[in-house]
Amino acid sequence: MAKKPTPLKPNRTISQRLRHRRRDWVWRQRLKREGKFPEAPGREDKDFPGLAVYAIALLPKYHDWCLSMIDSLRKRGNYHGPVYVVTEDPARFEGLDNVQTITVPYTRYRLVAKSCKQLMLDWTKERHLLYIDADIIIGKPLFEWYQRARPKLDEKPLVLYTGNMPLPGAYHAGLMLMDRERVRPFFDRWLRLIRTGRYQLDQWSMHSIITEDDVARFDDEDMIYLHQILGPGREDFDPEAHREMSPPGTFIHVTNGLMRRYSAGEIKDYLSHVAGLERIPDSFGRNA
Repeated sequence: MAKKPTPLKPNRTISQRLRHRRRDWVWRQRLKREGKFPEAPGREDKDFPGLAVYAIALLPKYHDWCLSMIDSLRKRGNYHGPVYVVTEDPARFEGLDNVQTITVPYTRYRLVAKSCKQLMLDWTKERHLLYIDADIIIGKPLFEWYQRARPKLDEKPLVLYTGNMPLPGAYHAGLMLMDRERVRPFFDRWLRLIRTGRYQLDQWSMHSIITEDDVARFDDEDMIYLHQILGPGREDFDPEAHREMSPPGTFIHVTNGLMRRYSAGEIKDYLSHVAGLERIPDSFGRNA
């Protein structure tokens, strides 16, 4: 029998929860009127049968980072299958090969936007979905990684990395491989809890309900946070000294916290010279 989840104490007040429910309800009513969805599935990559990638890109900063993520997905990840982008500005992604947009209403409320992770199950047809945060860069070809990750879906409907929110060892919701139909019961529970507004972050809601029956874990060395390279003792990044380095992980998560901590120039140097990123984003939390 799976270990029961440990619900967290709600970290939002009653008034905050009520405001969230109102905002979420208003957004969903607009979604019914304004939402635009793909009419047909994308073109399958024979090396990744039945797989589609999706991301959420609301607001200009995330449009910018998502475009770089897709660029790395194609050039470094060698994945050429369907990509779906949930966005309020589909024009930013026009002309990209095998990329389809899902148009949703604008919202500046992060928790409302995060509900698109679960709603995506109704907006696509592919059996397997890989959700990737817009600020994750692909550092290595995905084929070998997928050969190791895909069999985990035969055991559990969802595969996640380990994260550190709301506590060390929790599951990380920024990169998720899933069986679209089998994961639905868990995603339905997760979405209902998010919509209560009880927790500030969707990841905290996940932690409060997830069990070993719902999820398997990835090998954690495949995903690295950029702060692990640009952390204490590595503040003076010299691109010349790192020119010959190979990316340290299949997935490199930049994160907002790192953007606030380091200069844009330093992060750009790393992404270019070590991660091999060709399309460098312009949107950072701190200027060079």
